[in-house]
Amino acid sequence: MKNFRRIGAIVVIVLLLSMYVVCFIAALSGGEAAQTIFKATLGMTIALPVLLYIFILFLRAAKKRQENTLDAPPEELPEEPEEDAGSRPEES
Repeated sequence: MKNFRRIGAIVVIVLLLSMYVVCFIAALSGGEAAQTIFKATLGMTIALPVLLYIFILFLRAAKKRQENTLDAPPEELPEEPEEDAGSRPEES
C-alpha cells in the first residue's frame, strides 16, 4: 500500500508538471487555446490530487473489509440465505 501511494503521488506530480509546461508554452505562443489550456490546468491542479486521495481511501476501505472477512471466525461471518423450495410462492 505504501508503494502504491508513492507511485500514485509521483504520477500525479509528473502529470501536473507536464500540464504546467504545456500551459506555459501555450501562453508564450499566444495561441487562441491558451486561455482554455490555462482553465483546464487550473481545474486539474485541484482535481488530480483529490481523485488520488479518494482512490486511496477506497483502497484502504477495501483492504480493511478484506482483512475483517479473513480474520473473522466462521460463526461471525454473515450467513448466506438458504434457498428453500417451500418458501417460494407457487407459480400457476
